[in-house]
Amino acid sequence: MDRIEKLIARAEIEECLYRYARGIDRRDWPAVRAGFHDDAVDQHGEFTGNADAFIDWVSRRHANVPFSMHFLGKSLVEFRSDRVAAVETYFIAFQRREGGGASGIEHQVFGRYVDRFEKRTDDIWKVARRQVVYDSTGSQPSTSHLRKLVGVLGRRDRSDPVYANLE
Repeated sequence: MDRIEKLIARAEIEECLYRYARGIDRRDWPAVRAGFHDDAVDQHGEFTGNADAFIDWVSRRHANVPFSMHFLGKSLVEFRSDRVAAVETYFIAFQRREGGGASGIEHQVFGRYVDRFEKRTDDIWKVARRQVVYDSTGSQPSTSHLRKLVGVLGRRDRSDPVYANLE
């Protein structure tokens, strides 16, 4: 793999990660699914299973989550071959959940996606194995007052403004 091929592969892997984050935050489950190989395994907190079971699990967990935002930090992509990469991506996830008063509870998760990406016969880099590593978490009562804001509010579905640009 030459330097240009590595740059292209790195960009494709990072785009897969970005689409995953958008998919989770917008509850766009087909977008999340597209980033995993059919036989991929995800170890995600108390969940371990394949991509379809993960989406089943996470979609239920997020059904009543009015706000979710994943910030992806640096990704260290280490190519093991021209078709396999070890990828460590730092993330911060913010979520608001029901409970703890009128505005709910704010949760923050600081962690890393420790992934094995593979480029298989379809020539698309996807997650073959993921282990979510939690480095720290925190929770506090929410002081959010989104309805007082003037402007466009983010949505947790395909009515979010980002999708209008994709049509």
